[in-house]
Amino acid sequence: MPFAMIEDEKKRRLKKLVIIVLAIFAALVGASYLVYSLLQSGHMPPMALLLLAAVISIAIPMIRSNFFPSDRDCATEYAFHEQRLEKEILQHISNSLGPDTLNHLFSHPDQYRASAGDHLEQLLRQEKVRQNPDLHFALLLSLARFHEKNSTYPSSIAPLIAALEIRPQHFVARMHLAGNYEWVGDAEEARRHYRILLECPEMLSGAMKKFVASSLNAIAVK
Repeated sequence: MPFAMIEDEKKRRLKKLVIIVLAIFAALVGASYLVYSLLQSGHMPPMALLLLAAVISIAIPMIRSNFFPSDRDCATEYAFHEQRLEKEILQHISNSLGPDTLNHLFSHPDQYRASAGDHLEQLLRQEKVRQNPDLHFALLLSLARFHEKNSTYPSSIAPLIAALEIRPQHFVARMHLAGNYEWVGDAEEARRHYRILLECPEMLSGAMKKFVASSLNAIAVK
């Protein structure tokens, strides 16, 4: 990923965090002021209490999940990233190669055909695919996932490495690569890729920092 794109991503995440914090702060201040005003006036309708309770019930989990994420928060957010990536892969393949290609690859949603691996390798050899970074990346990840679902983890490593050459900062792709190195027993390479992710903490949410650190620590204690 070009340096400018990395910097843009950092700024986007920082901006998002600032907006969340300001929105939560504004909501709490507004609700508190409303309750204070009503108390001063001697009128405290039940709806005001319900409003305050609603704001607090939304604000506190948002603060906790962003700054003090639980293991469940981490797993939920990672699952979200996985699902979003899956949709992006299917969309890129469908948009660039048409729905017929998806039918050749999948018998059902998220279920590869037995011939999908060979078909993906044929597609990846095409020059037009290599000239389309988004499609090339999507097909490489799809090939890696095909091997993962068939438990042929050693074969998933090469396409993931190639995918990361296109998008070095891609979080889920590197998590898969680290995890697959664990599966094949190469703990040192797995640790190296987890550490690469932690070298750019500003690119990760609090939950994902904890998720990566936990994965790294799990190797250390094995």
